[in-house]
Amino acid sequence: MAEMRIKRKDGSGRWYVSRFVEEHNHELAYGKLVDYLRSHRKISEVEVAQLTSMREIGISIPKIYESFAAQLGGFNLVTFTKQDMYNEIRKQRGLQGGDISATIRYLEGLAGMDGKMFWRYKLGAGQHLCNLFWSDGRCQEDYGIFGDVLAFDATYGRNKYNLPVVVFFGVNHHNQTCVFGTAMVSCESQESYIWVLRQFMECMQGKAPQSVITDGDPAMRIAIQSVFPNAHHRLCAWHLLRNATANISDPRFTQMFRHCMLADMEIDEFEAHWEAMVNECGIREVECESLHAKLGRFVESRYGVLEFVRNFQRCVDFLRDTEDELEFRSWYGTPVLQTEFVELEKSGWTMFTWEMFLRFRDSLKRCVRVRICEINDTENPHAYTLQKYRSPEMNWKVYRDPIANRFTCTCMRMESFGLPCVHILSVCVRLDLVEIPESLVLRRWSKATKMEVHNQCVEQHTADRSVTYRTRLGAFSQLCKRLGRVACMSDEDFKLYSNKLLSDALFLEIKNGLRPSTDDITAAQDCRVKDPIRVRTKGTGRMSQACGSAPKTKRKCSTCGKLGHRRTRCPNGGAQPSSRNDKSPAGAKKRK
Repeated sequence: MAEMRIKRKDGSGRWYVSRFVEEHNHELAYGKLVDYLRSHRKISEVEVAQLTSMREIGISIPKIYESFAAQLGGFNLVTFTKQDMYNEIRKQRGLQGGDISATIRYLEGLAGMDGKMFWRYKLGAGQHLCNLFWSDGRCQEDYGIFGDVLAFDATYGRNKYNLPVVVFFGVNHHNQTCVFGTAMVSCESQESYIWVLRQFMECMQGKAPQSVITDGDPAMRIAIQSVFPNAHHRLCAWHLLRNATANISDPRFTQMFRHCMLADMEIDEFEAHWEAMVNECGIREVECESLHAKLGRFVESRYGVLEFVRNFQRCVDFLRDTEDELEFRSWYGTPVLQTEFVELEKSGWTMFTWEMFLRFRDSLKRCVRVRICEINDTENPHAYTLQKYRSPEMNWKVYRDPIANRFTCTCMRMESFGLPCVHILSVCVRLDLVEIPESLVLRRWSKATKMEVHNQCVEQHTADRSVTYRTRLGAFSQLCKRLGRVACMSDEDFKLYSNKLLSDALFLEIKNGLRPSTDDITAAQDCRVKDPIRVRTKGTGRMSQACGSAPKTKRKCSTCGKLGHRRTRCPNGGAQPSSRNDKSPAGAKKRK
């Protein structure tokens, strides 16, 4: 390479060239390759800020690089490479003072905006993170309403440490998934699950669920019996179907098994379908999937703990946005009436959410398929005997308490699904009721389920700070758009105001704890909370190596039968044990 040395004269303070070598000891780069030289590559602070914001919403580096090229008018006008972007991300991670320290600061920042934010962590050997649990205010509010049924499951491959992620979730009044809390554990052991469930109970102020749905893991079952002794433990339908598919490997069986498990049918119909499945397949002896599919859109296996927590919160925000949209559809608008029982259908629309109303209307349509053949109203409760059209052998009994206006049916669908069955609705039609009795509207499927929570937030004004934050963000975004339209008209104004906005944004991020300052990094390094140890796994099996690995199975030699070596490294050399070949008659010739 060429060389030029500059020195400073004593006394005068002037600089001069002391040595200059013009000749290069290497080939010069071609004109179109000059921009790839390190001296010609640079990422400005504005581009770094744009890179960071796009990374936070889950956009990959190649896609971000394409976005910069589109903004500048071509890839040849981008002043840096994809590797420079990866280096910048690595640099930012180094400034965080550790993945877990940055995660703790991020959760502290969320707690500053959400007064109900709850998070706990547990350290293991060497002060490494072992377990982490967090749940925000809205998660706790949803659990207070819909926490009668709790489902949780461990999913794998969602972070670079291979830590199993345990998501606590349920179903809201729109029959959509709602998250109650999240945890990351070092291993799926009984001790880890008990710690997580105890943090969950503390977060939810001691309220235990009535039913718990899991994938049947033994450690989960023991932990549930310890922390939720009175809860009913059930298996997840999705995991049952997955196990059936894996063990039977017959698509026809899986289809028939799904129908038997999930279809709404009578006992006799179920037994007939089950017997048909058994005879055909020769065998004698779903919310988890939905959540996993949504989670895969927001988190990736390369994420650290901080990136996972941020993007998981994005997934939760997406689910909540869907809930808000369904809430709007349930309260505003009028459906097209499709039955002859106009008053009852209107009453269902005013009481149930949109999703539940569609199911209620389907049952109301099928009222004409059953008829009331006997009525006994001399005793309390009144008894109604119903038969299916052209099937007199299929009958049910509906009992009504005229004082409390309560209904029960022998089909038990109201107790199973929380919606009035066809038989109860047929009795309501017979009684000429113009609205659904309140006893038939389960609170968790009602439109007004969350109205009490919303009213409390309005009365307290400061109960939900996120509402105020979103309002301010929307107003400020409009001001930024207005500034952007005029600031981008010239290159000079664009650079000037971009640097101003970036400087102010950095100041406010440090002020509100969203970006670590130098003092924060030093304090984070002193707190000695180290990143978790990467769990080594093979495939997607149970990740228990971090809690105590099983003894490694030694190899067995196929020649001498001893442990500790293979046949190719056998100390006996080429010696072969006695075999069938030794019994061949002497002098036998080899087959040509």
